[in-house]
Amino acid sequence: MQKLRVEYWKKIKNIEVQNLVFLDETGMMLGLARTHARSQVGTRVGGIKPFYRGSKVTVIGAISLKKVLAVMTMNDSMDGPAFAVFIEKFLGPQLWLLCRSSDG
Repeated sequence: MQKLRVEYWKKIKNIEVQNLVFLDETGMMLGLARTHARSQVGTRVGGIKPFYRGSKVTVIGAISLKKVLAVMTMNDSMDGPAFAVFIEKFLGPQLWLLCRSSDG
């Protein structure tokens, strides 16, 4: 494993920081209830604790050193085809613009 890390580091160590793009994805379940709450002194927090009934929302984004390049939200969970849509429709065009603007 250590050998693979060293080989990988040799390949990427000379990449300029301004050429790096970071992707991050997160998901939220909108129907979940909180397990803790706050209220004024002497009052009780009221509410119901439903089963999970809400929808799932996924957010994926890409940032560079200078700006947010692309953001996509979708209902349900991220999968391969959805990731391909993000790359093709959202991130790809922005990467192309980023490359063209740094050419000259």
